[in-house]
Amino acid sequence: MSKTNESLMQRRTAAVPRGVGQIHPIFAERAQNATVTDVEGREFIDFAGGIAVLNTGHLHPKVIAAVQEQLTKLTHTCFQVLAYEPYV
Repeated sequence: MSKTNESLMQRRTAAVPRGVGQIHPIFAERAQNATVTDVEGREFIDFAGGIAVLNTGHLHPKVIAAVQEQLTKLTHTCFQVLAYEPYV
């Protein structure tokens, strides 16, 4: 199966519960700063990114450095089960 927005949407329909919404019928392949590129190579300005993306842009060097540092320590992210200081 080729990797297109349509083929991925068909896979999504078959595999993901209907309760999980999706506004746009496109699938992101990569992103940098305020631009997202879909699996078909089309570029979009990201007006709907997450909070951190809207503040810093995709792949901000300081965010990447912080994530890389954290990954050398632990990747457990369920704070409700086992607390860790960086979350606080």
